[in-house]
Amino acid sequence: MPVGNPNFSGLVSDVRRRVYGAMTENVNLIEEDAVAGSDVIKLSLGVDGIQKGMMISGGLNVWFVKAIYAANNSVFVIPGYDNSPQDAVSAGDMVYVRPRMTDWFAFNALNDQLSLLSSPENGLYKIGTFTLPVDTTWGTYTVPSSASNMTTLMRVRWLQSGTTDLWRDLKPYQWRWQNSATHSTIRSLVQIPGGTTVEFTYRAPFTKATTLTADPIADCGLAETMLDLPVMGAASSLLMTTESTRTQVAVQGDTRRPEEVANMANQGIGTALYRLYIKRVQQEAIRLNNRVPIYAGV
Repeated sequence: MPVGNPNFSGLVSDVRRRVYGAMTENVNLIEEDAVAGSDVIKLSLGVDGIQKGMMISGGLNVWFVKAIYAANNSVFVIPGYDNSPQDAVSAGDMVYVRPRMTDWFAFNALNDQLSLLSSPENGLYKIGTFTLPVDTTWGTYTVPSSASNMTTLMRVRWLQSGTTDLWRDLKPYQWRWQNSATHSTIRSLVQIPGGTTVEFTYRAPFTKATTLTADPIADCGLAETMLDLPVMGAASSLLMTTESTRTQVAVQGDTRRPEEVANMANQGIGTALYRLYIKRVQQEAIRLNNRVPIYAGV
């Protein structure tokens, strides 16, 4: 399970740890606040090691360096490089200098994993609930916008009048979900007593994060036990496409013989991690089925 902050920033950090282990990045700090889209940033730790044509990143920003001015530690940049956002930055924010992996890359890889985990093949989903006052006249309930991405209505129950925790389940054949492009409603086919509340439990795809501060549980719908899944999937994907420094012949100081560079070295690690990832997905699918039995409406 990821360690540190329970937000998307923490998941990004865990991807970096899984891929690069104890390998460190060259970092710097923002010295002065800069507005969104600014083409110049000032750094606290000087500009040594930063050159024209280099890439630096901070948060979801990715900048292309076009010039430096060492006298006041300024770096002139092209914002929005690699189709990244152009966010404001604050004094003290960390900047990666020529990073092995940008937070923007990992952020997108994690969001891709949320979509993959929600696919029919993997079978995982977000569990949501909403409650509505009982409709004693028509027995019709409009699905709120917060549940507009509902894919399956799993359970309908109502609170026994005069109690705080005694719920009565409706049988699957006692309710009907009617969903169309213009409206989504649920009909109770039996009379529910007045003066009570009806609770609806549904399944939906995981919600993608929009910022690094997004909570993967509250905002995206992951269960606490699932937090390692998008991290493992993103790390496996990264290892499949990025060779380690050891096997990148182009970055070595001297030419090496082919037998000294093992083919598919890093991909092998990625494959092993992917196998573990698939096993973990299966474990969470079983956990979901045990947590909420499968209900099916008419």
